[in-house]
Amino acid sequence: MTDTSIRLNVAEERFSKSKTTGFALLRLGNILGGLLIAQVAFFATNSLAITAAAISIGIAIKTIIDAFTDLIMGAIVDRTRTRWGKARPYALSAILVWISLLAIYAVPTKWFEHLDVEQRNIGLVIYITIFSILTSAVFSTMANLAYEVHIKRSIVNTNNRVKTLTIIGAVYAIGSMVLQIALPAVIDYFNGTQQGFIMIAGITAVVGIATCIVAFMLCPEYTEEELASYGGYDVNQSKVRVSTKDFLLAVYANKYIFMWTGINFIYMLILMGSFLTGQYFFQFNFGNLSSFSIVMAMGAVVLPIMLFIPKLTRKYGTVNLIKTAVFISIIGIIIRMLMPDSIITQAIGYLLFSLPNLFIAAIGSQINFECMEYGRYKTGVIAEGMYSAFVSFAQKMSTSLSSIIIGFVLTKTGFDYLNRAVVDNGFSNWSELANLGNDGINQYVSGGIATVQRAFQGINFLYNLFPLILLIIIVVVLSFFNLEKDLRKMRVENGLNEDGSMIVEVNSSHNDLHE
Repeated sequence: MTDTSIRLNVAEERFSKSKTTGFALLRLGNILGGLLIAQVAFFATNSLAITAAAISIGIAIKTIIDAFTDLIMGAIVDRTRTRWGKARPYALSAILVWISLLAIYAVPTKWFEHLDVEQRNIGLVIYITIFSILTSAVFSTMANLAYEVHIKRSIVNTNNRVKTLTIIGAVYAIGSMVLQIALPAVIDYFNGTQQGFIMIAGITAVVGIATCIVAFMLCPEYTEEELASYGGYDVNQSKVRVSTKDFLLAVYANKYIFMWTGINFIYMLILMGSFLTGQYFFQFNFGNLSSFSIVMAMGAVVLPIMLFIPKLTRKYGTVNLIKTAVFISIIGIIIRMLMPDSIITQAIGYLLFSLPNLFIAAIGSQINFECMEYGRYKTGVIAEGMYSAFVSFAQKMSTSLSSIIIGFVLTKTGFDYLNRAVVDNGFSNWSELANLGNDGINQYVSGGIATVQRAFQGINFLYNLFPLILLIIIVVVLSFFNLEKDLRKMRVENGLNEDGSMIVEVNSSHNDLHE
């Protein structure tokens, strides 16, 4: 039995500005790192002239290794016991993410100058793959898996947690928007050179390292005893080491973690794929990347919605909000497909398309926390890191798969011929060649204007039709997602209120909750 004298009362925890600041800064660092990791394929093809198919092979290898590291790292986090807590120490692992990420963009190309084209491709791909594995499969896995667990163990009140997650989501939305707006423009300014990518990676690395140090200092965890008492379970139960096999068996009985993982996988495929192919879409349809920055700037219009997310969540529920946003996103894609040559239509379509990202970024983690709680009631297995690992694995697999799909489609539809025409003939970028008109294209591009048309059909498919199909699938899955309703029933059956709170006496020695 638990000791009621140390139980936490959900009503006693006050909203912590310091913890929210720390987690928001850490999230900002993760955003910067994630977007730069996603740029590796674009960097390899446009800056180093590696074929899309070749770099896709390297990404595939990294993805396979990723398959073995997520659950391993999740288990390591769950078994961690330190004076600073279970997840908090791993906030500092982001330092290693930035060191290895910077090494990718600083690839010493002179090492491969004496090789022929095929050998050069192989050498560069091997180098990039090794450091991509360190960045994503090892260090980023370590940092990201502990991040959600860190929040769960630092903030227990659902309302406080949703408020914190919303603020973190606002940082994510604003940070992503600013970087996505600035990145294409900066890349375009440097004509996609390696030096430009090194400068971007170096500046953001300084910011990223600073954020993880500050987050470690500002975000202490509750003790194991306090968390067990609040949750109404024996503290010794939380100290049992759960094997990967036992966890997977427990997951098998938790239908909602399967569904939520699938939704995360599909949506990350949409999100990262659309950003990457959007660069190609605007580069070839409008002649420059700056137009893409203008379109993405429209995302600022919906940011005020973030102020109302906590209240909307309490009234309508997390899942209903996300499902509505996904439906609006479908409308956005249809709008931009109807008038592909209008920058205004593209801006409006992108605005509606990006709406789900706002809600998933803000309250998506709360669904994962509820999946953990549902799993504890359903199976008796207490795990945190491995639940985060399950979702994180799906997201990272999806991010890598998006690059693989893009590389495959672009190669099959003739994009490599366009890229080679620019590189081999001394043009600074595609728009310079395209300004020569059909005669110039027929002269420098293998297959001429027909190749250009076929390549753009592939880009248009990736940017519009493919995400449209995936969003429809998400809407269908969310129609069967009744986690919140089922969890309320299970809480009552286990002696709690529907919101998970307990009516208990609180020992006066626990005034540290009143931060």
